[in-house]
Amino acid sequence: MNSHTRIKMCGLWREEDIVCANMILPDYIGFVFAPSTRQVSKDSARVLKDKLTQEILAVGVFVQECEEMIVELAKEGIIDIIQLHNSFTDEGRDKQAYNERETKIARLRTKTNIPIIKAVGVYDANSIIAQQHSCADWILLDNTRGGSGECFLWDHITKAKEMGFSRAFFLAGGLNADNLNDALHLAPFGIDLSKGLESNGTKDCAKMRTVADIIRTHDSKSPPLKDRRVLF
Repeated sequence: MNSHTRIKMCGLWREEDIVCANMILPDYIGFVFAPSTRQVSKDSARVLKDKLTQEILAVGVFVQECEEMIVELAKEGIIDIIQLHNSFTDEGRDKQAYNERETKIARLRTKTNIPIIKAVGVYDANSIIAQQHSCADWILLDNTRGGSGECFLWDHITKAKEMGFSRAFFLAGGLNADNLNDALHLAPFGIDLSKGLESNGTKDCAKMRTVADIIRTHDSKSPPLKDRRVLF
């Protein structure tokens, strides 16, 4: 089976968003439980998950939410994957911050066995290299102000790879139909979009379909890449 770039559409919070996702079939959708204009409650996420086709996995996006809540959502099947954000401290320079986050991931693993994505704010190539041995299943590379809808300097990824970074990663931050093709040349495991799927603050089904078509067209013209390996 040929590998493909995983598509993650984040910040879905309306039933019509789920209807659209079920037609387009991204690999993942994201429920934001952190304070946000896209925030969902446990009850609303359960309703949305019940309407989501089983072909799509639901990712729970968290910032400072308590571990008990995260584990409860996982055990009840409302989320299939955990995505952990933080203050986006430069963990390449702050070893204490790195160790604290790794300890939290390890602790969650003792309570649930669903995959964990660790979101990382990219300051430079070293902040990416620092995640090479993270115990998370995937790394998500974002700008240093997660949720701002802004890109970071992608040259940091190229340099990190030259320095030995070989982890499968999601690419996030300011992605949209206009810059997707450039982003795909970085060979991410997955593309994570949110604001780039919206018009006037809500998900736009036409934009959702357009970005999925761009990613799938790119994959159809590209040979399989070793670092797009299937993990789950």
